[in-house]
Amino acid sequence: MKVICNRGALLEALTVTGNVVASRTPKPALQCVKLSAGDNELIASATDLEVAIVYRDAQVEVAEPGEILVPADKFRDIVRESIDDTLSIESEGDMALVKGHDALFKIYTQAVESFPPVPGFEGQVDFEIKAGHVKRLIVQSTFAAAKESTRYAFNGVLINVKGKRVSFVASDGRRLAEARGDLVSGKTDKEGRKVIVPVKALSLIDKLLDNPDDSVGFQIRENQITVHTSTATLTSNLVEGQFPPYEEVIPKDCDKKMIAATPEFLSAVRQAALLATEEGKGVRLAFSKKGLVLSSQALGAGESTINFPCKYEGQEIEIRFNPVFLIDGMRVIDTDEVSLELTTPTRPGLLRGGPDFLYVIMPVNQ
Repeated sequence: MKVICNRGALLEALTVTGNVVASRTPKPALQCVKLSAGDNELIASATDLEVAIVYRDAQVEVAEPGEILVPADKFRDIVRESIDDTLSIESEGDMALVKGHDALFKIYTQAVESFPPVPGFEGQVDFEIKAGHVKRLIVQSTFAAAKESTRYAFNGVLINVKGKRVSFVASDGRRLAEARGDLVSGKTDKEGRKVIVPVKALSLIDKLLDNPDDSVGFQIRENQITVHTSTATLTSNLVEGQFPPYEEVIPKDCDKKMIAATPEFLSAVRQAALLATEEGKGVRLAFSKKGLVLSSQALGAGESTINFPCKYEGQEIEIRFNPVFLIDGMRVIDTDEVSLELTTPTRPGLLRGGPDFLYVIMPVNQ
């Protein structure tokens, strides 16, 4: 194999694929990236056996087609530190030669045959979503997924496709986020299609998307999901298990509602959170016709009171929330206004950011 690469484009390919390279593994091949040269492009592939990425770099000149398997971290570091616009990569026995204008690096390679098969993209997509919408759906859902849970379904995000609409749903048992969007193409029947995708895979997909107007293709096959962009293909195993019937958790009989500017309400909660502790029962929100008063206290530190003017409809109510959960939800809202709907102090609150984002949050016990 012998190719001449644009260094910047090559670094992008190695950075993307490096996100799935296994850092600790008894299999040396999994710590490598496979480079395949041919048809005027260089394909970089990496996998940790759960997630695989194939990245296509067209900014190359292929002198001799071929394949090599090189240690991902060392190779990426060499490309990153180089100051040359182009680099030459050539295989020579069990070595890879990386040449710049004044530099030559020789890296020991692994046998290409030891690298596990990495699936590419075949057939037709099941549905497509605009890249900009995919990024929003990921950001507005993954933050609410469980970091650790014995219920494995909570460690992923439910992708629910129904008709020409799609929802990304995540929960850790104390809160639930649902982000909704439209499909560009493809649709399902009335029953729809539901799969649970690992948070790691969705975070990697987010990093693949640059142009918000590009279409992203999704293909679901048995226990895997494949996501296809103009430059990369990502394949991930699905999370096993059954996602709880989340629709039943969303409050439907709220008779109290606050409407406020998103940045101002976020600022008020952040201020109240400065003296909030778990022992102090989070932040207290007291709603009345006069508006909202947020308060908190920390044993041995002090207390805070924030008067916040807002639109409020309904009877007076006092309810306590974990301020971290409130802040997490408002940070991902991309609308100017936010609404908070309530029923009683012991039942969940419903935070909305426009028609396509809702966030259910359990109150803190009084």
